[in-house]
Amino acid sequence: MKVINVWQCTPDAEETFEQELKKLVDISVTEDGCICYEIYQPKNQPNEYVMIEEWQNEAALDHHQNSSHYKHFIRISPVLQDKPAQIKQLVRLV
Repeated sequence: MKVINVWQCTPDAEETFEQELKKLVDISVTEDGCICYEIYQPKNQPNEYVMIEEWQNEAALDHHQNSSHYKHFIRISPVLQDKPAQIKQLVRLV
């Protein structure tokens, strides 16, 4: 199961937002069932971040979403965001 998140933080919060994202990734990649957890940034858009996650199954994703580090990020991120995140859970067709 893949999840793509697109986050846009306020221009004055880039450094803090990036630090919090990196903390989330550092812990998440050690979780059972985590295949991939990466952050990208579009060229010329310093306040936008694209996170690509891949999990072995839905149970692993559920466990991640109930973890304290994930809940911490979800709790603090709204004050750093310019607009709500776009989150899409993907199911592979081919």
